[in-house]
Amino acid sequence: MKLLLENWKRFLINENLLAPYESDLEYTEDGKLVLYHVSSTSDIETLDPAVAAQSTKSYTKAEYRTWDRPRIFFFTRLGQEDIGVGRIQGQAYKATIDPEVLYPIMQDPLKLSYPDRQEEYKKIREERDGMPSYYPINTYDMVATLAENEGFQGFIYPQEVGNLIVALWNPIGVEKLEQDFY
Repeated sequence: MKLLLENWKRFLINENLLAPYESDLEYTEDGKLVLYHVSSTSDIETLDPAVAAQSTKSYTKAEYRTWDRPRIFFFTRLGQEDIGVGRIQGQAYKATIDPEVLYPIMQDPLKLSYPDRQEEYKKIREERDGMPSYYPINTYDMVATLAENEGFQGFIYPQEVGNLIVALWNPIGVEKLEQDFY
């Protein structure tokens, strides 16, 4: 019964968590969210965060100084530019994902960044990495770890009005975009 209630609560949250972003999202006919990635690497079939982290470009190095967990960044619409870089050069790729697996980090509906969740995170971190509980907490890692335990695979957040970014920490299959991205 507890699991049923938890799943219902999550369903209700997920049904509404992307609502503020709906006008900036594209969906397939079967309800999957469409994501776009531009890469200097051609002929990619799977984007793997662990591989991408090994060859970060200058525009993502700042992101990794904040939090070093490997992840892949996606745009949510064609022609979207990165506010810090502008147009990214390279081959465009398209992926689809269930919207329920994206956690809106700026809204934080499950309160994963709240101080009362720190002990839960420290316990997971110690079991997973052997890191003692007295080590400092990186809030992004705390939220990602707790979100991952809830079944999420990445974050969605606004970069500016009309521009959303998705950061995935799991590999995802992609297909080459046959049209111009910009």
